Amino acid sequence: MRLRVAVIIVLVTWCLAACADSPPPIGAHLPGVFREASDSFDRRVKTRFPIGSDERVLRQELAKQKFVISRTAESPFSFSARYTANELVCRAHWDIRWSMFGGKIESIGTGFGETCL
Repeated sequence: MRLRVAVIIVLVTWCLAACADSPPPIGAHLPGVFREASDSFDRRVKTRFPIGSDERVLRQELAKQKFVISRTAESPFSFSARYTANELVCRAHWDIRWSMFGGKIESIGTGFGETCL
């Protein structure tokens, strides 16, 4: 009986863990404290895609990492990308907003957040 209960617990735990999404590579392994994670994500994105760099490279990398990219309604030169991961009891999201001109990144900013039960 104990063995059966232990096996059921292991299977349920494994199934729940398998349902959790992974963070995107650019948002992986952030610090555990929310403010530090947000700042770290911002630095990581701005280092990887600095102002003046090729906007196509940014789009290609975000698409490869499964971010959903959309044009901002206020400007034909402004865009945003969001990646959402459903975890066991939380939903995390990574946001990147940028504007471009002449194929170059003109400004870039980020957001990171979690909503938990």
